[in-house]
Amino acid sequence: MYDLDLLTPPVILLCAGFFVILISRFMRVSPIVGFLLAGLVLGPHGLSLIEDTETTKLLAKLGVVFLLFDIGLHFSMKSAWSLRRDLFGLAPLQVFLTSIIVAFTLNVIFSLPPAYALLAGVALSLSSTAVVMQIIGDLKHHESPVGQTAKSVLIFQDIVAIFLLIFADAVGGGGSLFQTFGLALVNTVLAFIAAIAIGQYVLSPLLRTITKYNDPELFTVLGLGIVMVTALATAYAGLSLTLGAFLAGMVLAETPFRVVFQNELRPFRSLLMAFFFITVGMMIPPALLIENGDVILGLVALLISVKAVILGALLFIFKKPAQKTVQLTFLLAQGSEFAFVVFSMAAIKADIGFALTQQLIAAIAITMLLTPFLAAAAHRWSLKLIEGEDTITNCPQGRKNPVGRDPVFIMGMNEVGKTLARACLTHNIPYIAIDHDHNRFLEATSAGYIMAFGDPSDIRFWNTLGVAQARAICITAPRLERAKTLTPLMKKLYPDLKRYVAVDDSADGVRFSALGMIPFHNRGAPPGLEMAGHLLREFGVDPDTIERWSEEEQSAWLDVQPDLIKHDMAVNQTPLSSTAGPASK
Repeated sequence: MYDLDLLTPPVILLCAGFFVILISRFMRVSPIVGFLLAGLVLGPHGLSLIEDTETTKLLAKLGVVFLLFDIGLHFSMKSAWSLRRDLFGLAPLQVFLTSIIVAFTLNVIFSLPPAYALLAGVALSLSSTAVVMQIIGDLKHHESPVGQTAKSVLIFQDIVAIFLLIFADAVGGGGSLFQTFGLALVNTVLAFIAAIAIGQYVLSPLLRTITKYNDPELFTVLGLGIVMVTALATAYAGLSLTLGAFLAGMVLAETPFRVVFQNELRPFRSLLMAFFFITVGMMIPPALLIENGDVILGLVALLISVKAVILGALLFIFKKPAQKTVQLTFLLAQGSEFAFVVFSMAAIKADIGFALTQQLIAAIAITMLLTPFLAAAAHRWSLKLIEGEDTITNCPQGRKNPVGRDPVFIMGMNEVGKTLARACLTHNIPYIAIDHDHNRFLEATSAGYIMAFGDPSDIRFWNTLGVAQARAICITAPRLERAKTLTPLMKKLYPDLKRYVAVDDSADGVRFSALGMIPFHNRGAPPGLEMAGHLLREFGVDPDTIERWSEEEQSAWLDVQPDLIKHDMAVNQTPLSSTAGPASK
């Protein structure tokens, strides 16, 4: 009655995904490892419960499509400008240098023709957006300095990957490379223009119209339609499905409805990405590992070592902190999902050689499998580097103020403190964060925040750091009794210094307000968003810019704490940062 051969693979993938997530959470390891191993065990080279069919390939491809859509949702021209140093400096150099060195190595060792060696070099220079973003999400580092740099590199690499697929088509098809590239470039520019025009003149009015129904299902169906229609349109234009998905996300990112789309489409992205990782595991044949283990392990070592050395050197040149360099170096050292697409093309297999392409695919899959372990080891290493430093040197004391503004002191680096630090980082406001909790200090410094270690309630410590020059002090975990004791001294020493405080309820707000402090409710997604918005207004940041940043913060927080933001907030377009001012009542 039904074609069970088409239905069976998705059912098995669903069951496998459920048990993998359950076991991974129990064992406290990344689900990525479990998905890859599940594909190895259940795939055609294992128990053969899942075959490498068109159905599984389609599901895997859709996983990458929805991943690029999600990246597009986080991308905008304004965010690109704020990330310009990494996006247009670090990332292009990493891709260029890695491509050249890997291409030369493959040409010498495997005697690949220059065009195919360059193709393989560029493919291997890219990192896995799926793997890296999953790990960053697990660490809750989406908007941290480490996460921002990683995202910048990945966005540039994803754009390169689009043209890499065009290059592969031209090389494999034997067509004119310059003609193909020229046509693709024109089509890409036209696609960007068309996407922006459609978003402004068609989608925005349509979305504003359907908000009056307050029906999340409308957004779910419309979001799926936008992703798939845009992806198909760019595919028919001779480009790629992934470019269309990225453009769809980018267009929706410029509207007030980004959060609700991200919320409604997240389950589809997560499910399809699980399918993608399982199909990656299916590409690793144990027999090939046994027969050509030395070659494959050599390729794994080559790929990880070359990428790690180049990226580490560039991060050093770009003056990134040591702990940040260690984490990013090993976080981005694996191969990319786009390389699977390139090395799976029939024409590329024929010209490079079936055996070598299989070895390259196996090596890339193994690097993906190793990445969660390498990232965990790098994270621990970064913590040890911080522990070995003189912690007071993490504070930017004595540095020239780059924007001519007085700094903000953040007392306590909990979630509220991190939100305030990100607000300062994004808007180029100098700040100093202080915490006496050893673990919180190490974790925040490892994520790239500027930190100093010490007791935030110790006035002597404030003087050492130069609090006399501060514009404001933000206390993220206040103690009322301590505040009562310090208030007379604070008023005497620093009479003009504003003191913001995070409170849990209105009663606490009244108590701290009586001490001359400006209280803010410790609600919002993420916590501290209200205080951050007020702080930015105090520094003269444009209200539209603040609202835009608040939406981006909500969207990033939704990735790791989806249950804390109700989608009716997004539908009603009520920024949490503007829902309340100081909580003095």
